[in-house]
Amino acid sequence: MPMDENVRDPDSFGYQKPIESDTDRDERSGGDDDRLETARKWVGHLSISRLLRGAVLLSILIWIYRNWHEDIRPQELLQQYTYPDSRFLRLDGMDVHCRITGKGEPVLLLHNAQSSLHTWAGWTEQLSHKYQVISVDLPGFGLTGPHPRGSYSAFMYAGFLDSLVARLDLKKFHLAGNGLGAEIAWFYAADHPERLQKLILLDAPGFEPKTTPWIIWIARTPVLNQVMTKITPRSFLKIMLEEVFADHALVTDSLVQRHFELLLRSGNRQAFIDRASVSENRPPVDIIERINIPTLILWGAEDARLSPEFAYDFHRNIRGSYLRIYRNTGHWPQEENAEQTVKDVMAFLEGKF
Repeated sequence: MPMDENVRDPDSFGYQKPIESDTDRDERSGGDDDRLETARKWVGHLSISRLLRGAVLLSILIWIYRNWHEDIRPQELLQQYTYPDSRFLRLDGMDVHCRITGKGEPVLLLHNAQSSLHTWAGWTEQLSHKYQVISVDLPGFGLTGPHPRGSYSAFMYAGFLDSLVARLDLKKFHLAGNGLGAEIAWFYAADHPERLQKLILLDAPGFEPKTTPWIIWIARTPVLNQVMTKITPRSFLKIMLEEVFADHALVTDSLVQRHFELLLRSGNRQAFIDRASVSENRPPVDIIERINIPTLILWGAEDARLSPEFAYDFHRNIRGSYLRIYRNTGHWPQEENAEQTVKDVMAFLEGKF
């Protein structure tokens, strides 16, 4: 077709269309490839990040599922954790689990926190040949369960002990306690020396500086503490027991299971939270100097909770007291070293020290 004379060819102006070289084409193609590779990396990072978040979330949900435990009704625990000589006493609105074995002068045994009357099994077997041995699940623990008013002050436990002594009609008796039970015992001995014949304290709190363990901090924190009433890892109980026993070989599956199931007893986890919320839960330590009855102090040399140095504080402040410290023994000497400790207790009760 002939070109219109009014339309001129660009070449007539001396203009030529630039010719793209191989190098320019490669550079443009390379830039596109770089951008594509960068985009792929970002997509890859996002995918990995999502996968990681999903994996973490899934792991948390699985952990919660495995450690979520409903309360166990006390009736379901009776067959496993009562003795033939167990009985339940109605005291202060609670059905208090106690064990009374043997005949003779009464010996009343009080366990530590996170424990139960089962800790005295070794002592009960030996002492019951000559004494009437009485052990009890304190309020908030074991088969006794929670206090109806959620009260766990030192004064509540002192009042509970008064009620128990009156109910059992104990005129004069020997009193022994470990940990929390020892604190209740020395508080009672300072106020009621006329009722006691002899006092035995095992790894007793009182002189140590006040601290707040992480588990107590959680128990005092709103929301987190309510989570504790449902989520209870069995592994935490194993860690706790390994802390109180010097010989970890003694922390058997059956021991962990007993502590785990008794903690799940309805109301006991809430009792732990209520007890932790008591900001001042210790009687005044200066009253220890008032104790004027024969006293035996027993302590584990490897106690990771209360250093044996505090045993000497009790020994200095209780006039005429006797002190025994056991090697390779932790916070519960009556359980970890039952044979040697009960032998010394028998000698002390018989006046052979």
